Amino acid sequence: MSESTFSPPNTLFATLPQGPDFVVVGEMHGSRQNAALVRSVAQFLLDNERKITLAFEWVLSGTELEELQGYVTGGRVPEHLPTFFLHSDGRFTYEHVALLKWIRACNLQGKKMDIYTFDRNDPPASDKDMADILLSYKENHPESVILVETGNRHARNSSYSFEGVEQVPMASILKESGTIFSIFCRYKEGSINVDGTSRDVTNAVSQIEGPGAYFDAVLEVPFSVAAENIRSLTSISGMLTI
Repeated sequence: MSESTFSPPNTLFATLPQGPDFVVVGEMHGSRQNAALVRSVAQFLLDNERKITLAFEWVLSGTELEELQGYVTGGRVPEHLPTFFLHSDGRFTYEHVALLKWIRACNLQGKKMDIYTFDRNDPPASDKDMADILLSYKENHPESVILVETGNRHARNSSYSFEGVEQVPMASILKESGTIFSIFCRYKEGSINVDGTSRDVTNAVSQIEGPGAYFDAVLEVPFSVAAENIRSLTSISGMLTI
């Protein structure tokens, strides 16, 4: 459960537009490296004096989100941790606990980072649903760059065809209303953990296809370590307390 470190090359952001509305990180769920690479992008934005909100593809109730927002801004450990964390399909990992603690530490130093979530499970959120949630948040927080962690299919910045059916990804919808910078995470070796099953990243369709013309930049992850199954909400609470 030790925190991974990751430093993106400076060239990654060479084409980053001034004051983008959304920076979208398209990853594969279930890698221990994901939270660290999101942190590295967040650090770049902070170093360039951007006010940011980290938005996660998590399913939280309003109360659960409010308590996590309170925690990262210096409040107490949430009393009601989301049960979603126990069965998140790899979207939440123990490394995200370290990320939340880092956000809290930055806020206590005056950095002013917020967090938000944009998925729902009743009914399941479509790409348009998720885009609408993010656009509504952006409308109410125009000063913030929204750093989005999501699956790489949602992060594509234009439509594509899958089995003869046109797919309109979340990022392509965001692009219609603002500026986006979409990043494809390429995992060169290793594995991920989804629903308790370890999978070789080199066999993933998205990795075989590559970024194509759907992304503005590629972030290479030399080796992916499969995330550990979340044991309990108590274990998360303990880590947040330390």
